[in-house]
This record gives sequence, structure tokens and C-alpha cells, in this order.
Amino acid sequence: MTALRRRLACERGDALIEALFALVLVLLVVALGAQALAYAHARSVATAAAQDGARAAAASGPEAGVARANAILDAAGGAGANLRASAQEASDEVTVSVKGEAPRLFSLPLLMPAVRASASLPLERYPAEEAAP
Repeated sequence: MTALRRRLACERGDALIEALFALVLVLLVVALGAQALAYAHARSVATAAAQDGARAAAASGPEAGVARANAILDAAGGAGANLRASAQEASDEVTVSVKGEAPRLFSLPLLMPAVRASASLPLERYPAEEAAP
């Protein structure tokens, strides 16, 4: 009985320290999960803006596509705050690209990859030889 009493006496406070380590670990996992969700949401918003911008650019030109993509990014709030749209027109195709950084929920120096999304569609125009005079 005295051996058990001595063994329990030398472990005073160990459970509290172990519980604090476990709590810190759980909070770290939750924080990393929240940051990953913020990144995934920003990527989803960028993809939606690029696709809708490409639709507008195919019908009305690259400027209209960039304006539409920026309107979607503005409507997304914080998820689209650091994202910017651009458009490039090739001979028969228009591409709208959205690039930027995902929002950071915590001021930790996490190495998050940049958010990039693009969408391409053929231009909705008559070819020059078929256009009416």
C-alpha cells in the first residue's frame, strides 16, 4: 500500500499538464482545419468568378468579362478581397483568369499556395467573312 501511495504522490499534476497539451493540440487542428476551409472557399469563389466572367467575355468582350468576374469577387466579401481578375483574348477564344491570395484567419506565417482559376470559352461572334456588311 505504501508503494502505491509513493507512486501516486510522484505523479502529482501530470494529468493537468497532459490535458493542456491535448487541448493545445486540438486547438491547433481546429485552426488548421478552419484555414483549409477558408482556402477551399476562396478557390471555389475564384472558379465561379472565372467561369461567369468567361461567359460574359464570350458574349460582350474581355472588359465585360473582367467587370463581371470582379462583381462576383466583390459580392463574395472577405473570400474575394485579395483576388483579381484579368482577361486575354486570342483569335477565337477568350480566357478569364482569377489570381490572388486566400484570406488568412490567423496571423501565423502559414505557407498557403496562391489561389488561381481560369476559364476559357470560344468567342460568340460571326467570322469576318460571314459578317453582314
